Amino acid sequence: MKLLWSFLILTITLWCIPVDTKLYEGENTLIYYDQLSQKLFNITPMDDEETERLQNEKVLLGKLKLLIINEPQVQTFDASLLEKETVSETEFLKLFEMLSSAVEQKKKLEEIQVFTQERLGYLKKSIESVTDPQYKNLQLYQLQFAYYKLKHRHDELTVKSLTPFIEEGENTLSLLITKVKFDIKKIQSNVDKVAKELENINKKLIAANLTKERELLSQEHISKKLSEKIEKLTKEKDHVLLKLADKEFLTGFYYFQTKVFKSVLQSQKKIHSILSQLSYQDTLLDAKLEEFERLSKESKEAINYNVLSLRENLLSSYEKFYESFQKPFVVLDETPISFLSILKLLGILLIGFIIARIYFRLFIMLHKKRKETKAVSIKIIANLGVTLILFAAFVIALGSIGLSITHLAVIAGALSIGLGFALRSIVSSMISGMVLLSEKYIKTGDYITIKGDLTGKVMDIGYRATHLRTIDNIDIVIPNSELIDSQVINLTMEDRIRRIYVPFKVPYGSDIKKISSLITTAVMESKIKLIRDIPRKKPNVWMQTVGESFIELELLVWIEGIRPSTRSNLLILIYETLQANGINMPLPQLDVHLGVRKPSQRPKIGNMAYHVKS
Repeated sequence: MKLLWSFLILTITLWCIPVDTKLYEGENTLIYYDQLSQKLFNITPMDDEETERLQNEKVLLGKLKLLIINEPQVQTFDASLLEKETVSETEFLKLFEMLSSAVEQKKKLEEIQVFTQERLGYLKKSIESVTDPQYKNLQLYQLQFAYYKLKHRHDELTVKSLTPFIEEGENTLSLLITKVKFDIKKIQSNVDKVAKELENINKKLIAANLTKERELLSQEHISKKLSEKIEKLTKEKDHVLLKLADKEFLTGFYYFQTKVFKSVLQSQKKIHSILSQLSYQDTLLDAKLEEFERLSKESKEAINYNVLSLRENLLSSYEKFYESFQKPFVVLDETPISFLSILKLLGILLIGFIIARIYFRLFIMLHKKRKETKAVSIKIIANLGVTLILFAAFVIALGSIGLSITHLAVIAGALSIGLGFALRSIVSSMISGMVLLSEKYIKTGDYITIKGDLTGKVMDIGYRATHLRTIDNIDIVIPNSELIDSQVINLTMEDRIRRIYVPFKVPYGSDIKKISSLITTAVMESKIKLIRDIPRKKPNVWMQTVGESFIELELLVWIEGIRPSTRSNLLILIYETLQANGINMPLPQLDVHLGVRKPSQRPKIGNMAYHVKS
């Protein structure tokens, strides 16, 4: 199998058309070009397509000859400037311009090299994929590949020649800047003059754009005259901006010479602003700014510049961050809302919440000392004060972002769809809490029973929920809406005295009066905490039910408060009293009668009889 694959690969390789290296390698390249030119001259095109292809091949051959003949020129600086004691502003700017142009050219060539390499890869694959030597576009592909190959080599040599030139220029620039005599007054005067010129052009451009907007409102296209005017003003503005940039460079060089690095950074910042205002991307101005910044960073006083630059960068980052926070992301009722507005609103609400909490605690602490005021009343007043404070904070927060209380309807409408269902239970519980606090049916310290089996002491009644503590010391938080909607038994609403029932059973045939007397006497003589002194609340025994095999009695006693152990103690007392008096607990009875029952015979109450006929 491996041999088969190797044979196939070898066959495909032999049949593929290779790249014609004679077009860009070797000493006889120009002779080869002449041969191809003669060959192309002798071909008579058959149609327009072939005519166009032959024309393209001839043009490419001409470009190949130029690339072979024209070698990259090595640039050098005029060293005579270093021998001068003083250098004029014009000479220094000319040198700076030449250096910046070289930097711009190098950057462009490096970008072009990446593009050229991609094209070479594509063309090589296209040529090698051709298996027919007579393919009509094959020669065009070969010439195009050779052109990009020579162009890539030419650009690479140019970049190599520009590198020492740029290094020499940067060193020369660093040495010459100390010899330049800058006339700062004249420079500042020129800056002001150009700035006024720019201001006038900006006014004209704004007026022209307003006219453009008016025309677009009434018609689909603007007039040709207005379009030409805007284009002319834009070009004038770009020209003035470049003049202003040159003046700012002179200002920056002066401050660099005098080591006022803060002003150097300001000049660089202004040039950055000029770059952003241009209607096109000026790579030369960008290269100038890059060289100016490099000169500042590599100077002897670079540490001072870098410290200030870091500070300026931090301030710039802060300004950008602050601007992004100030930028509105939504407009609500013609009022722009930004992230900064939202933070301001949340901050005011947080302060209002803190003030409300402090007010609530201080109010409760101060009024707890006044025993004549009820706790429920204190809490109601405190909660109302908290509500007012929070409402005032909300109104102030809305005003801080440009909204008023009248916009609440807009906000409510925008939020009602998403939050309506989610806030329904919370709002219901809060309103229920206000009702509970205003009424006196449930108070802090009461023992209540809810849902039939949940009994506990009310520890606190909040706005949203009530804190309940059971006899097992378990804390339960119940939403206030459940206390309003459900049936609640308040065991200690107005009076802490209540009656409890303790059921017990005795067998048939027992003396009910005797048992009642024994149990009542035992309860009266016991040490269980009961109410015994009030005549109408003395312990008593009632007959409750006559069952199938027992008689159910019920002990009734009155107690004060909630005493869960009382029922257990009373059951123990009843059991011991019955045992001491020989009265046993009833057991289930089942009587089976065999034979025929006479009609007059009836089973005793509580017995079950089975009759079997013989």
